[in-house]
Amino acid sequence: MPEIEINPTTRIEGHHSTTIDVQDGQIASAKSHMEMFRGIENITVGRPPSDVPQITQMVCGVCFTSHRKAATLALEDAAARAGVFSGVPYNARVLQNVMEGMFLLWNHAIHLFTLAGPDYSDAVADTGYERLDPNGGAGYESALSNQRTLLQAFTEFGGRAPHPLTYAPGGVVAQPDAETMERVRERVESVDEWIGPTDAVPEVLEAVRDRRGPPSGASGLYDVLSVIVAAAREDADEFGVGPGRFYANGMFYDEGGGLVFPGGVVSDGSLRDPSRTELLTSITEDTSHAWYTESSGGHPQRAPPPEPAPDKEGAYSWGKAPRFDGRAVETGPLARLIAADEDPFALRSRLGDDPRQSSTLNRLIARVQEFLLVRDMLGEWLDAVDVDGPLRAEWTDDFTGEGAGLWGASRGALSHWVRVEDGEIANYQIISPTLWNLGPRDEAGNPSILEYALEGMAVEDPRDPVNVMRTIRSFDPCLGCAVHVQAGGGERFVGDLEPPRPGTGAIDG
Repeated sequence: MPEIEINPTTRIEGHHSTTIDVQDGQIASAKSHMEMFRGIENITVGRPPSDVPQITQMVCGVCFTSHRKAATLALEDAAARAGVFSGVPYNARVLQNVMEGMFLLWNHAIHLFTLAGPDYSDAVADTGYERLDPNGGAGYESALSNQRTLLQAFTEFGGRAPHPLTYAPGGVVAQPDAETMERVRERVESVDEWIGPTDAVPEVLEAVRDRRGPPSGASGLYDVLSVIVAAAREDADEFGVGPGRFYANGMFYDEGGGLVFPGGVVSDGSLRDPSRTELLTSITEDTSHAWYTESSGGHPQRAPPPEPAPDKEGAYSWGKAPRFDGRAVETGPLARLIAADEDPFALRSRLGDDPRQSSTLNRLIARVQEFLLVRDMLGEWLDAVDVDGPLRAEWTDDFTGEGAGLWGASRGALSHWVRVEDGEIANYQIISPTLWNLGPRDEAGNPSILEYALEGMAVEDPRDPVNVMRTIRSFDPCLGCAVHVQAGGGERFVGDLEPPRPGTGAIDG
């Protein structure tokens, strides 16, 4: 069999590659390589705590607000434990719900239309769903326009993305007036009109299956459902199957002091909601196959910021290997909805067979379901913000303490870990969702979630490993990617691949 190299692989954030060995038409082994050193944690050391949200949001140009949010939570936790902070006003939490909700819709739309969605378009896979075609599809172009509207609404509170300044330890520093809230509401309503009513899912699903084209007032809904119907027809429920272990942090605040989407852990078929103490003590990082010193691993509250070891024997990634109770766990919208026991319209049951199965298809469906759930709550959060109410509690950087910020980012469970000594950052660690899903093997050789999901997968044509790419993208990794296929026969194929172009003649209008 030939060897094929795709470099670079498009439609993934950042720099990442995957090497897979194919024997007799199946992937015998896989390695997930993170090809860049981050080092943001090191930059925070010695700085005052209030600087940290601004620095850590620069980890990523797509997940900026998630890191700013997790950083403020970590600092607030540390200050509260030190006895110098009494909590964030609920009014500020509601405004954060609004911003996080708009951000999640924007981020999921990128995934469904720009990153993963084209894999199921007519241009790439001859699915007949021409509206999903990159660059020229009507659905694709509508999504781009509405993504812009969401970011315009976001900037009313937070300044220009990707460097918003609104979140700060103690709450938010924005003070929106009634006119600002009305401008945001009008933009959100515009996005609502694009998507269409959620309760029309059954009717629109049938329209998608029949390729009748979008019904009036539900073009966005038609397009996101087209992605999952096309994926189901490509048998995406049968590949990219993970071990069925999940981990989710909660997200979005409710009036009772809890979280709208609860956290949870699924292991050995059982769902449970561990206490915060159990959660914090169960998370570790393994550096056996990472280009970091061994001391950079262990518990994130105790390990120092990452210490590079680029010549380390046996290492193949700049990512560490996070583990929960010593095991790799999958995170993302699928984990979140399983933890919440949610399967809206039974889409995963009907299209993905088992709502708890870890598969390429169910990851896509869960993003669509979460997209609709959050859209439906966003209007209520907007109405709940009191423009005359408190938005920030008193804050001081002058304390000594340690804490952790756990949040559900668009891509999955995110955690920031901090230790402050005499008003300066003494230690900082970040464990991102992509580390959980795409990290390297651990000391015992146990694969990461992506490596597990790829091993055993059939590759009928090494020149076109499309289902490998679909699986990698189903995790919505925040990394750039290059995929290398090592064939068992030792042959090598090198050639230029033309990127897909929008097709013609599709029938879904």
